[in-house]
Amino acid sequence: MKKESKYQAVVSFLKKGIESGKFPTGSRLPSIRQLSQDFHCSKDTIQRALLELRHEQYLYSKPQSGYYVLEQGQHQDLEIEVTDEHASAYDDFRLCVNETLIGRENYLFNYYDNQEGLEELRQSVHQLLFNQALYCKPDQLVLTSGTQQALFILSQINFPSKGEEILVEQPTYHRMNRLLVAQGLTYQTIERRIDGIDLDELEEQFKSGKIKFFYTIPRYHYPLGHSYSDQEKRAILDLANQYGVYIVEDDYLGDLDPKKGQTFHYLDTEDRVIYIKSFSTSLFPALRITALILPNALKETFVSYKNILDYDSNLIMQKALSLYIDSQLFEKNRLARLTLQENYQTRIKEVLKKNTCPLPYYPLHDGLLLDLRNYPKIASLKHSSLKLDFFEEAYLEACPYQFAKVSLENLEALLQYIKAELD
Repeated sequence: MKKESKYQAVVSFLKKGIESGKFPTGSRLPSIRQLSQDFHCSKDTIQRALLELRHEQYLYSKPQSGYYVLEQGQHQDLEIEVTDEHASAYDDFRLCVNETLIGRENYLFNYYDNQEGLEELRQSVHQLLFNQALYCKPDQLVLTSGTQQALFILSQINFPSKGEEILVEQPTYHRMNRLLVAQGLTYQTIERRIDGIDLDELEEQFKSGKIKFFYTIPRYHYPLGHSYSDQEKRAILDLANQYGVYIVEDDYLGDLDPKKGQTFHYLDTEDRVIYIKSFSTSLFPALRITALILPNALKETFVSYKNILDYDSNLIMQKALSLYIDSQLFEKNRLARLTLQENYQTRIKEVLKKNTCPLPYYPLHDGLLLDLRNYPKIASLKHSSLKLDFFEEAYLEACPYQFAKVSLENLEALLQYIKAELD
């Protein structure tokens, strides 16, 4: 039988104490310091246990006072509640922020001399990535203030390959496009089609010896939604290894992949992949925390440059995210969003059953992608009152208006409009 962890032991002890009446309603629990001494564990372990019991409504907290027992019968098991896309995450994360402030660790309010990020969060993220088959050493992890900061630093530092040009897919993440233009960086582009990229063209780009790194969104590409197959990933990695090119893998929607497909980082055997995981997308946009797995050859240079930009990312938010992950609230939210996504796609299919779509289309996590390449009246569609996203900012050059995204809420109106236009 697997030995019970200290965390589980604390949760079990307090639950039994509350349910048996040892800790009656309204009574104050032993302090975090006392519990950590009794169980011979860190205060973080105790705080995570108390957070779980708070979430299950066994306890409530009073600032600068402690934790108190709620009335019996009010507690509930941790459930997955499917509501608004980010509403549950907001509420749960707010609870973690409150717990962080109640803990009153002095270092959270002062300078923290570790440019790699808060140690507690790096440990939490390391375990989270391990559970997702993303294996790395803890010292390879670095936290930044969002993906934009991570991409900026990567664009500025020197790489061992000595290449100076950044290769980007087109279309791609609009902030990457903005970064290239705003900083006057030298770059090359390669077309990302609805079915992937031309590997022969990619080899020609790599063969030039000028490429610093290849920025790609292999899973749920923005904006086309395409994912590389494992065979394509291996072929791209083989080319990167052959010509000494680094790959920057932006896995911004990896948490919403029900199939848990293999990443470039998982397949990498030559330490060529820089893996980027954004918590802004997984939880809510205002949370500007991103984790990177860096090759050993880049780690020191990256951290040194980050030191120039800022002393450290928001420590209170980092601590709160650590609690959020360790208390299984991140996993709860991920599963809820997967269920929400499945329900969303079911509703889109229902609309498509009732209204025939004359255009090729592809499912996206937040809508439907329409292929407009053979649609004869794009100009009128562009100037209609319909709410469509043509992804203008996803292109460095002029937008070709070949694809558009429509949300579930506007899908039926769009289909009726197209039908009337083509009749």
